Amino acid sequence: MNENPSTHSTGSGQGNFWLGFFIGGFIGAVIIVLLGSKEGKKFASKLLDEGELWEENLEEKIKKLAEKGEELLAEAQEVKEKAVEKIEEKKEVMGEVIVEKMDQVLTNIESAQAKGMELTQEVHHRYFKKDGKPLIS
Repeated sequence: MNENPSTHSTGSGQGNFWLGFFIGGFIGAVIIVLLGSKEGKKFASKLLDEGELWEENLEEKIKKLAEKGEELLAEAQEVKEKAVEKIEEKKEVMGEVIVEKMDQVLTNIESAQAKGMELTQEVHHRYFKKDGKPLIS
């Protein structure tokens, strides 16, 4: 249970060293096989060809996506323009409807005012009398 920290860290450091040594050796062996033998060179060439093919496919897909994005942007602009047109049309129609309604309301107000004046005069003549004669204002 009583561990010495110095022996523990040394053991861990040696483990990392051997792991790094093994990985480095493995990578070195792969490079030697790929570059040092005919089969390795063929395999490396095939890997390069595959990589170039993937790169071309990726470039094609990016190009198609960019074109599709431009198309969608153009469609969105058209939809926006149509919506603005319709809003302007509706605004004009609504403006005309509102003007008509306001004219009707003003006409009704004028009629109500005229009736109010008539009623006021009638009340004035009927109820505001002095010695049986209507008061003149």
